[in-house]
Amino acid sequence: MEQQANYIVFQCYGNEGIFCECAYALFSLSRVYGGLGPANTEVWIYTDKPEWFAQFHNPGLKINFRKVDDALLHQWRGAIDFVHRVKIEVLLDFTRSHSGNVLYADTDVVFLKPVEPIFAAARRGELYMHVMEDVVSRRANPILAKLDTYLHDNTPMLVAGKPLWDLAMWNAGVLGFNTLHRMLLEDVLAFTDTEYPKFPKHVVEQFAFSVYFRQAGHIKAAAPAILHYWNLKEVRPLLASFIQQFHTRCWEDIVSYSDMIQMHVLMQEKLNFYSNIDIAGKLLKKHWQPAEYNWNELLTQR
Repeated sequence: MEQQANYIVFQCYGNEGIFCECAYALFSLSRVYGGLGPANTEVWIYTDKPEWFAQFHNPGLKINFRKVDDALLHQWRGAIDFVHRVKIEVLLDFTRSHSGNVLYADTDVVFLKPVEPIFAAARRGELYMHVMEDVVSRRANPILAKLDTYLHDNTPMLVAGKPLWDLAMWNAGVLGFNTLHRMLLEDVLAFTDTEYPKFPKHVVEQFAFSVYFRQAGHIKAAAPAILHYWNLKEVRPLLASFIQQFHTRCWEDIVSYSDMIQMHVLMQEKLNFYSNIDIAGKLLKKHWQPAEYNWNELLTQR
C-alpha cells in the first residue's frame, strides 16, 4: 500500500495561556518519542504568533506554521460569530492543500502513547474523536437535556437508522480522519451554521462532528493515546511558569523536565477539592488552584 503523509494539526491563537498549552502538548508528543517525533509526520500550527515558538531551539518535531490574523479568524467565525466554528474552517483550509492522515488536537492535550495506530486506522478510512461522553437522550447533564429537547422539537434527521437524540455525543478535542473524508467537514460546517443560531450552545460544533462521523461509520476513541484536559484551565499559569523557567534549555531537556507536570494528577486534585469542599468553602466561593512548583527543588528529586 502506498505510503501516505501524516499530519498533526493545532489551532493556537489569542490568549497566552493557549500558547503554553500548545507548547506542553508538543513537549508531551516529543516525550513519547524520546525527544523526537513520529516518523513521516508534520506538525502544523495555525497561529497568529508563530514567532512565539521561536523561544524553543531545535525542537525534535517537524513544526510548520500557517499564519492567521484577526480578519481571517473573524471570517472563520462566520455570520453566526461562533468561536468553535474556527476549528472546522481550519481543517477545511488544511485539507485543501494537503492529503493524507490528519490528527487534529486542541491545545489542552497530553500525548500518552504513539499515534501511529491512529494514522494507520485513518488510512483505512476509520474515524476518531477523543472520547464518547454520553447518549444525548440520557440527559446526563443540563446541556445534554437541553439538546435532547431541542432535537426532539426541531431536527427529525436520522443517522444509522436512529434519530439524532439517540446518538452519542463525542468530545471533539481530538479528531482523526483521512483527507478522503473531507466532505464530512463540509457537512459539519453546514450543520453548525444551520443549528447554532437556533441552539446557541458551545456543544453544537462537537455534536456536528459526532453526527457526521457516525453517519460515515463507527467512531473510535483516541483517549487511550491522548488525554484532553478541557476542564483544567487553572493550570495555564503553571505551564507559563514552567516555560519561563526552562525555555532556554535544549529541547531534549525541556521535554524530559515536562513530565514534572502530571495532568491526570492535577485533574484528580481538582476533583477531590470540589468533592470535599465544605459549606463555608462554597459560601466563600473558594476555587481550586494547583500548588506553585519549585522547579529547582523538583529537579533535585529526578
